[in-house]
Amino acid sequence: MKKWIIGVTSLLVLVAVGLFQFDRLGGFNEIEVESLESFELKLQGLAYRGTPQDEKLGQTFEQVIKLAKEESIPFYTIYVTEPAGKLDTMEVFVGVEFDRILSEFEKKSFQSSQAVLAKINAHRFVMPGPNKVKNKIFEFSKENNLKSPTIFIDKIVAKEEVHVIGIIEN
Repeated sequence: MKKWIIGVTSLLVLVAVGLFQFDRLGGFNEIEVESLESFELKLQGLAYRGTPQDEKLGQTFEQVIKLAKEESIPFYTIYVTEPAGKLDTMEVFVGVEFDRILSEFEKKSFQSSQAVLAKINAHRFVMPGPNKVKNKIFEFSKENNLKSPTIFIDKIVAKEEVHVIGIIEN
């Protein structure tokens, strides 16, 4: 009987510690969603097409992130094609919003009369997945009688803060 009580108590303590840690990392934080009027974004960056395991993917991110850190600015990612597995082909654009023209970088610009912004504040271990964030954006769009966004841009503001911008094409 004593072993059973000790086992149940230990299990309850572990669950309580786990929930406390999950909350401390931001796991219970809500995804904040809002509508944006007259959205415009001009990016410069690098595109990568290949498999997730290719070292060129890491090099692409490193080049852009290095510039973002030097200038203390956020960087953006646009997943054109997301991989389903480790060997699937993916396509991603990694860029920054930067005033100075960077000749070695590609330019991409986005302009829309409306967009939806989702703000996520949580540690990367407990951050909601992309599908959960997209579903939240779609729900918000439907509730507010907006068209569904077709382009999604991730703005990495800090290690524990990500903004997902859903662009509604005119």
